[in-house]
Amino acid sequence: MGIFDILLGNSSDNIFQIGDRVMVKYREQEGYIIDKEGSLYTVSINDGEMVDSYEATDLEKI
Repeated sequence: MGIFDILLGNSSDNIFQIGDRVMVKYREQEGYIIDKEGSLYTVSINDGEMVDSYEATDLEKI
């Protein structure tokens, strides 16, 4: 991330939106982003069976 990304608000923390379908990289589980607080994204996995928070670097959009 460069200085222009910081100044323009293009940080990697904001690459996901609520409702995006994502995969947790190290768990290889898929779910949906249901909330964002600070730099953490709350992800619902298996239709709410498991809910946990992750950094953007732990997630991949699918």
